[in-house]
Amino acid sequence: MPEIAVDVMAQKYQSLLRRTERLHVSYRKAVMLVGGEKRLERLMLDGKVRYSKPEGSANTMWRFNLADIVRNVKPLKNTSYFCETLTQ
Repeated sequence: MPEIAVDVMAQKYQSLLRRTERLHVSYRKAVMLVGGEKRLERLMLDGKVRYSKPEGSANTMWRFNLADIVRNVKPLKNTSYFCETLTQ
């Protein structure tokens, strides 16, 4: 892949992380994006994902920082086609 394309992709990734810093996702979305419930729980224990649960009632939802979730997204297994098309 040309070096310029890699630089542009890195800039877009950094921009995405900055824009998602103030956004939050639900527990279900976080599980889907990181690749599983156990993986999310491990990231929570390691402190790699910021999360909160608003106090007040027992039925409040967990809120996960979207930028942290995006940083820890598990790549899909069938992305080799996408990578091959970028190199051509």
